[in-house]
Amino acid sequence: MSRIYRVLTRMALPIAKMYLRYRAKKQPEYLEHWDERFGWCPFPAPTSRPRLWLHAVSVGETLASRSLMAEFLKRYPDSEILLTCMTPTGRQIGKKMMDAWPGRITQCYLPYDTPELTARFLDQTHPKMGIIMETEVWPNLMAAAQDRALPVVLANARESEKSRRQAARFLSVMQPAFAAFSLVLAQSEEDKERLASLGARNIRVCGSVKFDIRPDAAQQNEAFALKAKIARPIVLLASTRQGEESPLLDALDVLDPKALIWLVPRHPQRFDEVERLLKTRGIAYTRKSVTPDLLEAARRVRVVLADTLGEMSFNCALGDVCLMGGSFGNFGSQNLIEPAATGVPVIVGPSTFNFAKPAQDAVRLGAACRVKTPREAMELADRWLHDGTLSERSRKARAFAASYTGATEKMMEEIARLWEKTT
Repeated sequence: MSRIYRVLTRMALPIAKMYLRYRAKKQPEYLEHWDERFGWCPFPAPTSRPRLWLHAVSVGETLASRSLMAEFLKRYPDSEILLTCMTPTGRQIGKKMMDAWPGRITQCYLPYDTPELTARFLDQTHPKMGIIMETEVWPNLMAAAQDRALPVVLANARESEKSRRQAARFLSVMQPAFAAFSLVLAQSEEDKERLASLGARNIRVCGSVKFDIRPDAAQQNEAFALKAKIARPIVLLASTRQGEESPLLDALDVLDPKALIWLVPRHPQRFDEVERLLKTRGIAYTRKSVTPDLLEAARRVRVVLADTLGEMSFNCALGDVCLMGGSFGNFGSQNLIEPAATGVPVIVGPSTFNFAKPAQDAVRLGAACRVKTPREAMELADRWLHDGTLSERSRKARAFAASYTGATEKMMEEIARLWEKTT
């Protein structure tokens, strides 16, 4: 571990406070729970049950970890999970998981990566094993885990070529951190090779739990019931990113006026911004979170702004067609398997580098179609609503999503082996 890195992380704490205050201008929740971020209060103490610590940095990683947590709690009924994250939105999703498994899950923020804070966190929480989701590799944290002989798994691990090059510039710091993982569960062979070049060992390729989509049955049933009563075709704009909503909304003139737009921005801090886009265009809309009679509103407005968290299964199940956010700007797309798993065919834009193979397979299998512009996407959505092909496209979407299942089971088997041999 580089002494310079340890010194720099200590010096960075005042900057972290400035960053939190800056983020709080748009999200006041960033001013909450500083005692956890900076180690000013006791962390959740262990109980008599063996504890798994699972770290998921934000919303996407927390949602992706749900299937792993469900399988773990089912397999080990005498265990508990300490869930850590770094963002208020991730914490909100964590609260929903605490409610789903009362008494089995606790949560707090992971403190910043200084030697003292990471050591205090591990000493006070005393987990039997740790799981870190995807890309969160913190050198001081991993050094503290290694000093305590704490096995830690990097699960659903991915490493883009850009990230690999950046990490390689600081190999003297990053290589010991990657090498400290007891087990690395990579998403692909390419990820495995990149992670190995950074020092990771004991790597298994399991696929991605983000692709292992299991729609929430209760949310689906609620959505199906609402959809039947609305009795309008619904076009889902799923997980849209900044700069995408404007051209999509400007293309509404090519879409059947009877169609309802169900608009789901990717980031909660942008809900107000997207509402302003609707207002300036004079589009009739409602915000789901403040609409007492959603059915009545959905029958009369053009757009429902779905400004709630943790309801993607509900949102996806409402759609007849999905336009995939993140693919119309240079964001690499969001997860097109989510809507496909509920039988909703997908239209993607030109940018799908984060989901290159799934997007390619979805197009090949007839579950998705690629277009160049938001206007082309709206034109195609309108065509699908009227050409009688939706039922067959829905069947193909489900079949495509099913072909990507299995990652959770593979990862759980690897995690279970390590858990059971850890004293």
